[in-house]
Amino acid sequence: MYLQSEALVLKTVDFSETSLVLTLLSREYGKIRALAKGGRRIKGPFESALDLMSQVLVTYIPKRGDALDLLTESKLVRRFRPTKENYGGMYAGYYLIELLNEMTIEQEPMPELFDLAVGAMSQLIDGAPVMPTVMRFEWQLLEQTGHFPSLDLCVHCDGEIDLTQHRIAFGHIDGGVVCPNCRPGTQQVSMVTPELIRAIRRWHGDHDDGKNDAGFDASQQGPMRALLNQYVSHLIGKRPVMFDYLGKMQNPAT
Repeated sequence: MYLQSEALVLKTVDFSETSLVLTLLSREYGKIRALAKGGRRIKGPFESALDLMSQVLVTYIPKRGDALDLLTESKLVRRFRPTKENYGGMYAGYYLIELLNEMTIEQEPMPELFDLAVGAMSQLIDGAPVMPTVMRFEWQLLEQTGHFPSLDLCVHCDGEIDLTQHRIAFGHIDGGVVCPNCRPGTQQVSMVTPELIRAIRRWHGDHDDGKNDAGFDASQQGPMRALLNQYVSHLIGKRPVMFDYLGKMQNPAT
């Protein structure tokens, strides 16, 4: 049985002198791991279309159990390669595919997430402001994978959070804000400002309505980036490799 789907190339590993093992996020079938025999050859059924961070149309044979799927054909849809003047977009693109690889599970179709990822990659390549684009996608990814934090109610007691407090506890293990009564004993907590919580709520609401980044509060970019760094690291159980390049994910439009 042959299956076909658009996919993003998330990871490539040399398997032999001519073959590759690929991790792909397919639109129709979720994340898959496949062997591309001859995938390293310039000429062949894959048309040199298996570069990291490329959007491709693939045909493959699914295997049972832990066996690798067998990729039989690929056609390039778009190769996401920023210009030399847009290094920030390149680093950001690598960061996004790292997150997709770490935060998705195999064979769970997520077509909306795939479309959001392609949209974010396209915006980065086209020169959109890097950090707002990256953070917007991070919040979307958290929502699509079921990890969007609670921002209105305490994750322990469901009590409403008082935004008149000077600082609000955010529990990375628990996945959201924590009220003062539940704060004692809660581990891995960041103290954030009410302004940051409001900014995330407002920005998330804007995107729910299909709006652009008009609601992005630039004054909260640093605190939001710091919160996402810690929260994402906790969720995937390690510090993403591309965090080392976050400082370079800037461009004049940011």
